[in-house]
Amino acid sequence: MAKQRIAVVWQECGYIEVEADNIEEAMNKFREDPDYYNFPYDSEYVDGSFELSTNDVEVMKAMCTGT
Repeated sequence: MAKQRIAVVWQECGYIEVEADNIEEAMNKFREDPDYYNFPYDSEYVDGSFELSTNDVEVMKAMCTGT
């Protein structure tokens, strides 16, 4: 039987530090520029989050074969 390449996604949860006077300010700073922050060094898989990237067969074919 042949093997097929398919795209999958999952979530991880971790913690970062943001310089701010309170949690609300920290959340707002993160929302304004999430690309400024690095991924957490320590993170854990979010249970139940492993799934297909798409349920659309044609989109999956395009993602996985480059067509």
